[in-house]
Amino acid sequence: MVAPFLNIKGIAFAMAEFGLADGRPAPRLVAGVDVDAAKVLEAEEASIERLDALQAAWADLAARALEPNAFYEPGFALSAARHFPVSERPRFIVVKNGAGRMMGLFPIVAANPLTGDGLTRLWLHKQAALATPLVDRDMAAETIEAFLEWMEARGKSTGVVFARMPADGKFRRALERAATSGARRLKILDSYERAALLPGGDADELCARAGSKKKLADMRRQARRLREMGRLTFESHETPEDVRVAAEEFMALEAAGWKAGRGAFLSEPALATFLRSATRLLAAEKRCRIQSLRLNGKPIAMAIVLESQGRSYCWKIAFDESLRSQAPGVQLVYEQTKAHLQRGDLEYADSCAIANHPMIDKLWPDRIGVCDLAVSLRARRERDFLSSCRRDHARRQIRELAKRAASRLLKRKVS
Repeated sequence: MVAPFLNIKGIAFAMAEFGLADGRPAPRLVAGVDVDAAKVLEAEEASIERLDALQAAWADLAARALEPNAFYEPGFALSAARHFPVSERPRFIVVKNGAGRMMGLFPIVAANPLTGDGLTRLWLHKQAALATPLVDRDMAAETIEAFLEWMEARGKSTGVVFARMPADGKFRRALERAATSGARRLKILDSYERAALLPGGDADELCARAGSKKKLADMRRQARRLREMGRLTFESHETPEDVRVAAEEFMALEAAGWKAGRGAFLSEPALATFLRSATRLLAAEKRCRIQSLRLNGKPIAMAIVLESQGRSYCWKIAFDESLRSQAPGVQLVYEQTKAHLQRGDLEYADSCAIANHPMIDKLWPDRIGVCDLAVSLRARRERDFLSSCRRDHARRQIRELAKRAASRLLKRKVS
């Protein structure tokens, strides 16, 4: 009688064929990617040094983000984090999948336990016009959920404020889906509209629609007066070297005006270093250009423009105040408008301005909504979250009253 035996090699081969090698299901690979691992998300805090080493992965995330944000791309955000005072630096929360791919980036500023309202906020500093986190477009809601769960497990905040994001954008809809799936409360803390430029149309027609035909006529008259003074040219500086030189010109022009000693980049060494670093790094990725209006070769108005995924951000502008009566800043924006409308690759241009801006609102007729949206954390009681929102509202009101009072006082001094 022949003793029974096991064909070990045959069994191992059969198990491998059915994806059961070593007793475990083999990974399901699609184009070399483990499908199951790609769906597992985990959040963790990353240091600035760690993120510096992950710049390629960060840039890859920015390229496939659900909604772009030039102010959260590595060239801009890392420059700010490195050169701003330590007290103004954020904590970076990174969401990765099981395959190690970066799926989300959430720079946060924790609530002050003594004077704060209990709300953690996405990082929004004075030099940024948006605070929309970068999340993978194919797993946006899941990535946001992973971040919120990390906050609930480790933080003591009552909620998270997603500040300064497009009110009707894709990220907001993904945030609402994540909040709804987790039975979290949503509350709008602030909202406003700011000027934007959508594709199509003619610069003269748009300016007339935003302001008036008289305003357009005045602008043309001022342009004629500038041309009477010499050669008037519009230039766009786009190569890294041209941007480097133009950045120095911009800072000098800004410092010669009313901002001198009141927030001009050259008034603070750290700010100047930040601007030099950010513009240099972004220009190397073709995400920054500096546009200028020049009279006999001398810049009389300059603007720094950032770009990301088909959106243009008019970040900073400065002009020669000795020529205020000829409105060089307005002339520059008019030339920018023509240049933007000639391009076929822009979704829109964001003015990055405050609501009801006295200059840009009269040149660009389109508007985009921006809002601050708070999301409760399940680890805290809803009553605590609503109390935090009320304190936030009171803080915003006090700040607005203080700004209005300071503005009135300044006008009295000038007069």
